[in-house]
Formats: sequence, structure tokens, C-alpha cells
Amino acid sequence: MPTTSLLLMLALTLMILVQSLFFVLHSRQIRALKEELSRVASEQNAALNANAKSLVKLQATITVLEKKLNRTVQRQQDLENKDAGSLTYEQASKLIELGAAPEDLVKTCGLSQAEAHLVSLMAARGLGKSS
Repeated sequence: MPTTSLLLMLALTLMILVQSLFFVLHSRQIRALKEELSRVASEQNAALNANAKSLVKLQATITVLEKKLNRTVQRQQDLENKDAGSLTYEQASKLIELGAAPEDLVKTCGLSQAEAHLVSLMAARGLGKSS
């Protein structure tokens, strides 16, 4: 029987050695995977930081462009309003030349009563005639 217990001890020792070898190999693999994970995480973090900086710059550029666009829209509206106003006075002047009364200018051109009288007086004196 001593040989059976000796064989059993040898088998157990061999199993312990094999398990230890697997433990060492798996420990190395785990360490390598952790290092790879750490490297990839660092790269991802650097990429995220670069993207964040780019987004901040892009937001600043968009803000500048929005301000320019708003100024351009305001200028365009001002020009359209100015043109609409001068067109109204030109129409009123032509209507006065055709014999329209100031009340007609209020109705057709959207002028106030005072503006209609002013255009009428200017036309009577020969001022502001349309060409």
C-alpha cells in the first residue's frame, strides 16, 4: 500500500504543479491585458480631450458666425425697410402728381396724415418730384 499513497502524493503534487503553472500563465495574461487596457484607455482619454478642445473652438467659431449672421440679417432688414419707405414716398409723390389728395395717400400708401400733407406740400412747391 505504500506505493498507492506514494502514487497519490505524486499525482497530487503533479496537479499542484500544473495548477501553479496555469496560475502563473493566467496571471501574466491578466497583467498583459490590464496593461493593454490601460494603454487603450489613455489613448481614448487623449482623443476625448482633443475632441473637447476642438468642440470648444468650433463653438467659438459658431458663436462668431451667428453674431455676423444676425448683424447681416439686421442690415438686410434695415435696407429692406429703407427701400420700402422710399418706395412709399415715391409712390405718394407720383400719386400727388396725378392729382391725388393727401387722404388718398393715407389709404393707398400707408402714410400717416402728417406725412401725406408733407408730401402734398412738397409736391406743390416742386420739391421731391420723382424722376
